Amino acid sequence: MPSYQYFLLVVFSIILWLMIVDPNVAEYINLIFKIIGVNTQRFFWMVKYHPNNFVTTFIQNRKYDK
Repeated sequence: MPSYQYFLLVVFSIILWLMIVDPNVAEYINLIFKIIGVNTQRFFWMVKYHPNNFVTTFIQNRKYDK
């Protein structure tokens, strides 16, 4: 295995060990993933519904022209 795979194995094993030893670490990691999910959804909503977005304004203008 290349060195980066060993590095990832060590990092994930340390995180797993911390999650087993202290349940607060598991809660924290769960919250971090929830924050990542919320920020991703927020980004897509902002891109999709921003009034200056070229794609949405183009689609709306095409609908109005018909």
